Amino acid sequence: MSSLSFENIFSSDTADRAEGVSIPVSASRASEKTAPRSEPIRAVPFPLKGAVDQASPWAHCAMRRVLDATVAAIALIVFFPIMLIAALLVWWGSPGSVFFRQRRMGRNGREFILYKFRSMCPKKGSNSSITVSGDVRITPVGALLRRYKLDELPQFWNVLRGDMSLVGPRPKLPHHEALLMVCRPGITGVATLAFRNEEEFLSEIPEDELETFYEVFVKPAKAQLDLEYMRTATFASDMKVLWRTASACLFSSDDGLSESAETITHYDVATRMQSAKHLSPAAIHPRNRAAALSASLNQEL
Repeated sequence: MSSLSFENIFSSDTADRAEGVSIPVSASRASEKTAPRSEPIRAVPFPLKGAVDQASPWAHCAMRRVLDATVAAIALIVFFPIMLIAALLVWWGSPGSVFFRQRRMGRNGREFILYKFRSMCPKKGSNSSITVSGDVRITPVGALLRRYKLDELPQFWNVLRGDMSLVGPRPKLPHHEALLMVCRPGITGVATLAFRNEEEFLSEIPEDELETFYEVFVKPAKAQLDLEYMRTATFASDMKVLWRTASACLFSSDDGLSESAETITHYDVATRMQSAKHLSPAAIHPRNRAAALSASLNQEL
């Protein structure tokens, strides 16, 4: 697969139509030093604050909570042998705690401790909050766990406790969370599926563009997908998301790379329309595109 960069993901007229954050462009990682640099690419993230105040009745009903707790309890029992083996491998593979614990933002601004199997060993000079494929901080055992998403299994405990749901937006760090969610964050969701190969996808972005690229394009695109899904979530759609998540974990493919690129490309198109036509965010709200992407997930099942 060829290297990704701003230039081959977004069209060349983005700089003329959009306003906001300036991002330098590289043709590819292999030709960074020789290829001429093009004009800066700019994009305007949609203001998402307060956008989760509209959730479907199913998204926060009592029956959904009962389903979450029941599935989480069964999953903890069924996956206990695998979790025990994973814990032993993490303990044996590198020094440090077996579990990774981090404070995250939950429903209605309530903070909680998220649990994962530790898959990284911090190295001096590697303090980026963005993880890419081949990151030196990822341990050999951690790479295996992350490939099949086994490091996420302890989060069924978070679901059982009521901190999280099975399906929903991924929980954010408190100081990064601009949304007051009326629904619980989830283990998986439509954005998680669309960016299921995020680490491989981001590894193709030039390192000097990675932080800005993630903040300006990836995070807003993921938020749009999750927010729209929660407005229309149903029991049937949750089951489809869970089924596709299980399939993606067992039968991973490179399709997720192109899906991630397609998702943020559509986001870029929307932001350029907003800037070029001087429309308010409400006039071209991303929910229309997010709804189409969410619907496509259902159609593929």
